[in-house]
Amino acid sequence: MHSRRSFRHVKSMILSDEKRPMTIRIGLFRGIKVIGIPRDNVQLQLGLWEHETYSYIRRAAAAARWVIDIGAGNGELSIFFKLRTAAGPIIAIEPWNIDHLQENIDLNGVSGITALGQFLGLGPDRTMLDALPVPRREQGFIKLDADFSELGILQSGERLLVESKPLLLVETHSAALERDCSAYLARLGYCVEIIPNAWWRTIVPEQRPIDHNRWLWAEPA
Repeated sequence: MHSRRSFRHVKSMILSDEKRPMTIRIGLFRGIKVIGIPRDNVQLQLGLWEHETYSYIRRAAAAARWVIDIGAGNGELSIFFKLRTAAGPIIAIEPWNIDHLQENIDLNGVSGITALGQFLGLGPDRTMLDALPVPRREQGFIKLDADFSELGILQSGERLLVESKPLLLVETHSAALERDCSAYLARLGYCVEIIPNAWWRTIVPEQRPIDHNRWLWAEPA
């Protein structure tokens, strides 16, 4: 606990709290630019944010010919696939702040990323994952980070998951959702692996507001 307080204190002393363009310095997304507050984005700039997923993203980058990035946030994943892989189309979905996502895409000077501000899932006010236009005969990759909506979004794309069998990286926000998403994907013919949090998260936590936050990786059995 003392180490966490010390880390936050040092960060607040040396980093700006003014929103501006930043460059990711280390790690998988090195060289990609994002607009944000440096004090709030230290782990992203140093290649530590969700670092546990990076080896899986590299596996997807070697295989995927299309990408659906659900909960795209700053857009660094979509920009990475556009700049450094042969994937296309790339669909980035960010319903909470689509303008920020588009700013970051423009900042990196890339085209060919479709940015959508829609909510996905089941229900009359949501777009079904099945409705997104991707070439289903080719290997794809779906990243899903949707704050407790992950199971409904997967269920809204069952036809896509069965027909195309894309690689999946899913962030789960409760133990129950982790179990339910794993069971659902296994039923569709996926092998599911839970990605453990790194041991050093006790020293450099991601400051998540919830107790349970892990990723699962799923690929065709």
